Amino acid sequence: MRAADVPLIERDHELAVLDSAVTRSRRGAGQLLLVEGAPGLGKTALLAALRHRSEAAGCRVLQARSDESEGGFPYGVVRQLFECWLASTAPEERRRVFRGPAGPALRLFEYGPQDAPAGPDPALYSGDRQHVLLNGLYWMCVHLAERRPLALLLDDVWWGDAPSLRFLHYLATRLDSQPILLGVTTDPAQRGPWGSGAHTVASLPAAELLRLAPLSAAGVRAWLGRRLGERAGTALVDACHQATGGTPFFLRELIDELAAADPPDGGQFVDQLGALVPGLAPPRVVHGLRRRLRALPAPAVALVEAMAVLGTEPGLTYASGVAGIDPGSVAGALGALVDAGLLQPDLPPRFLYPIVRAALYHSLPATRQNAVHARAAHVLAAAAAPVDDVARHLLHADVAGNRDAVALLRRAARQAIADDRPTAAVTYLTRAVQEPPAPGDEVTVLAELGRAELRARMAAAVDHLGQAMELSADPVERGTIGLDLAQGLVAADRVEEAVTLLQQLRKEVVDLDETLGDRLDTALVVAARQASHLRSVATQRLSELARTDAVGPGAARLLALEEPAAALRRGEPASRIGELTEKALAEVFADGVASYDHEVSAQLWCRVAAVLVCCDLLGDAEQLLTHALADAEGTGASIAADSYRAVRAWVRYQRGRLAEAETDARHVPDRVDGAGLRSPMAVFAVGALTSVLTARHELDAAAAVVRTHDFSASTRRSAIYVPVLFARGRLHGALGDTDTAVEDILHGSRLMEDWGLRDATLLQTLDAAVLLSRAGRTEAARAMTERVLPRARAFASRRVIAAGLRARGLTAAPGSAVRYLEEAAEMLADSEARLDYATVLVDLGAGLRRCERWARARRTLNNGLAVARRCGAWGLVTAARSELSAMGIRVRVTEAGAGALTSQERRVAALAAEGIRNRDIAQTLFVTVKTVEWHLSRAYRKLGITSRHELPKALARQRATAA
Repeated sequence: MRAADVPLIERDHELAVLDSAVTRSRRGAGQLLLVEGAPGLGKTALLAALRHRSEAAGCRVLQARSDESEGGFPYGVVRQLFECWLASTAPEERRRVFRGPAGPALRLFEYGPQDAPAGPDPALYSGDRQHVLLNGLYWMCVHLAERRPLALLLDDVWWGDAPSLRFLHYLATRLDSQPILLGVTTDPAQRGPWGSGAHTVASLPAAELLRLAPLSAAGVRAWLGRRLGERAGTALVDACHQATGGTPFFLRELIDELAAADPPDGGQFVDQLGALVPGLAPPRVVHGLRRRLRALPAPAVALVEAMAVLGTEPGLTYASGVAGIDPGSVAGALGALVDAGLLQPDLPPRFLYPIVRAALYHSLPATRQNAVHARAAHVLAAAAAPVDDVARHLLHADVAGNRDAVALLRRAARQAIADDRPTAAVTYLTRAVQEPPAPGDEVTVLAELGRAELRARMAAAVDHLGQAMELSADPVERGTIGLDLAQGLVAADRVEEAVTLLQQLRKEVVDLDETLGDRLDTALVVAARQASHLRSVATQRLSELARTDAVGPGAARLLALEEPAAALRRGEPASRIGELTEKALAEVFADGVASYDHEVSAQLWCRVAAVLVCCDLLGDAEQLLTHALADAEGTGASIAADSYRAVRAWVRYQRGRLAEAETDARHVPDRVDGAGLRSPMAVFAVGALTSVLTARHELDAAAAVVRTHDFSASTRRSAIYVPVLFARGRLHGALGDTDTAVEDILHGSRLMEDWGLRDATLLQTLDAAVLLSRAGRTEAARAMTERVLPRARAFASRRVIAAGLRARGLTAAPGSAVRYLEEAAEMLADSEARLDYATVLVDLGAGLRRCERWARARRTLNNGLAVARRCGAWGLVTAARSELSAMGIRVRVTEAGAGALTSQERRVAALAAEGIRNRDIAQTLFVTVKTVEWHLSRAYRKLGITSRHELPKALARQRATAA
């Protein structure tokens, strides 16, 4: 981009001064205009603007630019300024300009036979003869300005040669009453060979001084907007402003570099541009900085390179130690770096802008980078710096088989794990493996790497844990590593391999370590239950444990919690199963201390929660999962935490706590998608989210969830997949595809029945009957209901009985229908299943309306409407409003205000209320733009508004109401 093309942002005052100077010079009032600023602030661009304005005003414009090569050539700048005009002017014009006192100046531009300037003899540079030459040049300018005002523009004046600078000073002091504009740019921090002459010109009283400042954040936004249009989002603006300090040259180079990285139609990639900025080092910035370094003394270069490697604000002691310079040289080196515009003039030393540090760092050859990083690690370790700081440099040092480096990287990894930064731990341990560790430590380091990868949900965990186990000859060590490997295999959907491994390890540790054997038994049973063809393995091992006189605490817990599940399979009543579950939990936690043992038992606790749900103990199920989740998160068991959160989302949906269910459900897919490993319980999150969106009548979004989150063929054949099948059935029912809906629900029921869980399918089967009834297939619905009702009565769950009464009511004649629905509503009135209750109330209200029992219908529908609103079930709210409208009753359209916003909706709405655009919100929250739009549309509906301009007031009203 040429200087003329650089957008002049936040330069209105400067441009006004330029216009004024041009106008005054045309009127005969000579002007001396100095544009001062650090490199890159736009001095050249402003001088280009002055040229355009002068030409537009009819001025003759002559321009020159100084550089390092000019200083050794007397009058080199003057010749550059006038030679082009001389080469193109007619002889008559030349005679006119060099007449009278201007004549001596002609000798400066005369050329000999070899086309080299004959120039004045050396005597002209001193004494009276120099004055005659300067006076001649002055009169030459006066004569040039006789017919047209003259604008002389000189860029980077500090590099000019001494005679040229003396002429500029001479001319500047004699501009009064002459239509001459002299415009120069200068950098007060630069020291050319004749810098004092430049500063003399700049210090003249007649000079109009324009000191350029960096662009503000708003200026950077406007600048980027000119270049990138809609892509100039807040995150990108902030990143660019921080990196460049608002320096236009750096901005231009940075954006050119981003443009090279941003493919056309980059889509979501464009949203991530801001994240790329800190690591960019544009080539022209690098070359410019290296050129400045060449002029600096060796200690200054070594110091600034050390600072670039150490980071943005290193301690001086560290920096000088890494640079290897004498303490007495530090002050001089710092001064030179400040004068060169690389560091800020304060302590502790800091780079002028982050882009300067990035450019310097990337300008170092790889071998030098690695060497400086190695020195940095040594200096920091000797100074007992934080282990993370030392390890960061070891990552970039050459591999050297350094045992101390391995130990330090392992310490850093342990600290990262303690800080819940498993990805950082993986990075450190990967480097430790590459070092490599001592032969005796190889198994330990590989195991530590695999466990860190397991926490980070990385598929590589399986490989590294497998390598560690194969290298180990100690059965107990193999068994300990194998427990983690089995967890990774299950999360990778390789359940059969996990079961085979656990069986093998159990044989290896028999009689060697009872505690480990106990944990292996638990892991084996839990894993074998994940696949239908492996259930016999679990059953056999449980039978063996039950016949053992003394079992470990894990096996005892397993056996205790197996009894309620067995009772469910036997078809015992819900109340009895609930009693058994509560008794088992009381025994397991008899000492009041929770021992969840997440790595091997996460699915066990999820299974217990599911049994509690079958017994209508929804609150107990949520409480169990919440406690287990807190414990898992506290110990860094990320895959177990995903399991608990996923099943809790499913429980919360059934309790009618849709906003909280959505928060849990969205967290799980967001954390596992693309990570390589995921909890087998993720199906519950997908099922819950699909069900929540269906209940809100956001059917396109629900369909997108089912379509986006796919599972393996083995999972889809397993009973574990039924939450998705049941949710998909509800979705198809809402879409009007009754056949597909019923098939999905019945398919899920068959999978459950294959596992001996017939009574756990009663609710869903009755849902299928309701779908058939709503589709007008009354006989089929009635037949399905009557077939299920005996089992429902025997199971005696209030939710199941109420569902049966509802299904019977929807297939019965109007009078009987009301009676059945009234009984169902009464049964659910104090139930924790508030969504079920709201659904029955709306159905009852509709039945009462059809029986023309208007007053009671109205009360019931309003009650159902209120419960549905509290649940956030907007589809049910709409149904209730339609029934009320059919009676001529108007209901205000609302979705419970801002209190009904989910946590994600609230975050999106708050950011939008601050004026942040959707693309930037998406980048901030690490979601897609479509997700932001979707959350906003829901927030608008709940808040009763139609645009983002209304958000601030709507949210303020909500806060005031809450207060």
